[in-house]
Amino acid sequence: MFLALWQCDTTEVIICFPQECHTKATVKDLTGLDGCGLVFELEDGTILEPERRVYVQPPKPEEDPLYYFELVAGQKVVIGYETSNAGSICMAGDVVFVTCIKSVQTGGSQ
Repeated sequence: MFLALWQCDTTEVIICFPQECHTKATVKDLTGLDGCGLVFELEDGTILEPERRVYVQPPKPEEDPLYYFELVAGQKVVIGYETSNAGSICMAGDVVFVTCIKSVQTGGSQ
C-alpha cells in the first residue's frame, strides 16, 4: 500500500486518479432497460456505466467529481475514468469510476 501512495500526488491531498478529461461522451438515458439509468455513450458507440458510490459523509470534489455533477440526458461532456470492479444489473456497458467530468458547450446556430 505504501508503494501505491508513493506514486500519488501528495502536495495537498492524496490524488490517485487521473484528473484530465479527454474522452468525449454524450449522456444517454437507458432507464427503459432493466436496472439502467443515465450512462455515457462514447463517440465510437461504447457505453460506460458510471459507478455511483454511497458515502457516509460527502466526498471532496476531487475524490468523486460525479457526486457533484448533475447528469442530463443528451448532455455533451468530456470525462476521465478508470475501470471499476463494481457490479451492475444494467449490463449495457463497462462500469467505470469517473475521475473527471466537464460539460462541453455545443455550438448553436448563428
